[in-house]
Amino acid sequence: MNSYKRLVDGMWAPVKRTWGVDNRTASLRVIRARPSPRAWKRAARVPDSNPYLALAACVGAGLWGIEKKLKLKDAPLSGTRPGRRRSRLLRSLAEATANLKRSKVAPELFGAAFVDHFVRTREWEWRQYQDAVTDWEMKRYFEII
Repeated sequence: MNSYKRLVDGMWAPVKRTWGVDNRTASLRVIRARPSPRAWKRAARVPDSNPYLALAACVGAGLWGIEKKLKLKDAPLSGTRPGRRRSRLLRSLAEATANLKRSKVAPELFGAAFVDHFVRTREWEWRQYQDAVTDWEMKRYFEII
C-alpha cells in the first residue's frame, strides 16, 4: 500500500511511464554497463514489488514484445526532465489490481490460474486496507468532533 504513496509529482520517484538510457528520472532505466559497450542492464523504478514477480514480468513482457514484433511507441527521455505528455503510473493497489484483472496478456505470461489467484489476494488486501482506520484519520477527525 505504502509504495504507491511515494509516487508524488515533483519528487525523486518517477511518476510517468517512461524509459531512458542512463536517465535517472525514467521509470525504466537502461544502463550502459562498463567496460563493455555492448553490455546493458536495466533498473525499474516502480512501486515496491516481489522481485521474482517483477523480474518474471519484465522478462515475460520483453519476450512477448519480441514475439509479437512490437515497436517502442515512445522515444527515450532525454536530459533530466520527466516526460510531460506520458501517462501517469497507477496511484493505488486497487487500480493496479483492476488493470491486471482486465489484462489479456497477463494470463498468457503467467497462466490464468496464477493471475486469478493473485488478483483475488490483492482485492482482499485492498478491502482489508479500506477497513483500517489510520493514525492520520484518528488525528484529523478527532480534532473536528
